[in-house]
Amino acid sequence: QVFLRVCGRAPAGTRRERARPGVAAAMSRPVAAVAPAVAPDALGEVNESCSGAPGANVGQASAEGTHILLVNPPPASTEIKRSAFALPAASLTFKDVAFSLPPSHRGAKPQSILEPCSGHFPAGQLVAVMGPSGCGKTTLLDILAAKKSGKYRGEIRVNGQPRDAFFRRIAAYVGQEDMMPSHWTVREAVRFNATLKRQPMRSHECMGDWIDVILEAFKIADVADEIIGGPEVKSISGGQRRRVTLARGVAAHASLLFCDEPTSGLSATDAELCIKALRVVAKRLNVLVFVVIHQPRREVAEVFDTLVLLTSNPGRMAFCGPMAEAPAYFAECGHPAPTHANPTDFFLDLLTPGTEQDATSALMEAFTAEQKPLLDASVNMGLVGRGLTTEEMLRAVHKQVAVTSEQGAAPRVRLGPYAAPFHEQLRVLLRRKVLTTLRNPGAGAAQVFMP
Repeated sequence: QVFLRVCGRAPAGTRRERARPGVAAAMSRPVAAVAPAVAPDALGEVNESCSGAPGANVGQASAEGTHILLVNPPPASTEIKRSAFALPAASLTFKDVAFSLPPSHRGAKPQSILEPCSGHFPAGQLVAVMGPSGCGKTTLLDILAAKKSGKYRGEIRVNGQPRDAFFRRIAAYVGQEDMMPSHWTVREAVRFNATLKRQPMRSHECMGDWIDVILEAFKIADVADEIIGGPEVKSISGGQRRRVTLARGVAAHASLLFCDEPTSGLSATDAELCIKALRVVAKRLNVLVFVVIHQPRREVAEVFDTLVLLTSNPGRMAFCGPMAEAPAYFAECGHPAPTHANPTDFFLDLLTPGTEQDATSALMEAFTAEQKPLLDASVNMGLVGRGLTTEEMLRAVHKQVAVTSEQGAAPRVRLGPYAAPFHEQLRVLLRRKVLTTLRNPGAGAAQVFMP
């Protein structure tokens, strides 16, 4: 059974109707997605009821539907129904998050990289973070993903709860750099993340099926047994290597997924395919996905639910709302996008200081006067509301699997910062070291004989 434990199907959650066009609509719903047209039985999915206890047939049918959706992502106008076995919801709320570099010398002032910004994002959303170079996109993403080593200011909560030691269990991160051993195969790289991030009860057979689907979804199944390569070892292409990095993040099966420019180095077609696959993950498995992306083409931008726009010198939030309503918002601010232009390119032209179309000052005034008060209200509600803690989310996954497992009860929940026990980590790391050394005996000999 391909996805019995992770990929069931249930009726989609209730969506709010689009209120009204223009600035007012963008203000009233700063982070809500515009509901796409519903296409029943999209891509041949099997209709089944999940009102009762899920059975094996339902899980198998839903697994096949998820497989089809990932391998052949539907257009943005098609609604994707959430799985009955989706991950526990993880909303993310942050308030007045800011970051500055310390003074370079005595008497100098700190260099502000990111001015205080706030936001609230519910689970199951695909969020685009865009802006000109130096606006703090990666800085913001790293802070939210708990990857920033430097000191920052602000408050960040998951489901209204402070982040704790279990946060890394429910979050995955895809960085800009493709840091992988050159003599690793594609399949081994994806399995590595799936194994170390896996839930203890997931069988190796189920994990293998999940990996196969991910490889197909990102069009790297044909090179699954090829080594990744690097500067001195030629193998798969740079675009394929980038898709391997993205596939590793998805393989972690986390409720929060942070991607830093995952489409860099990809063709327009491959970039669209990857973003559509991320949308399936977000909607089907109830994952909140943040994507830092640089000037996507129109077809790619339309896939996103929410748009966060930053401006630079220093980094400040200039827009946070539904992607579909951004053109109307900018039009009512006095900056309508040209008919045949890519709207996201036009937005970046307006928010890049020093260009001919620079309208940063006017747009920041509009954001402060119109959007920020309602955004702050949404953030305050997110901070007050209390959902599941990360520990409760881990327990919920175990309980969910117990319902569908033949054993009738889930094994003991493993609580701690690591999903895999020490002996499993040692086994996986030792296996990787042995395999990569055997495939590159020259490097192994150098380590033995060189002082």
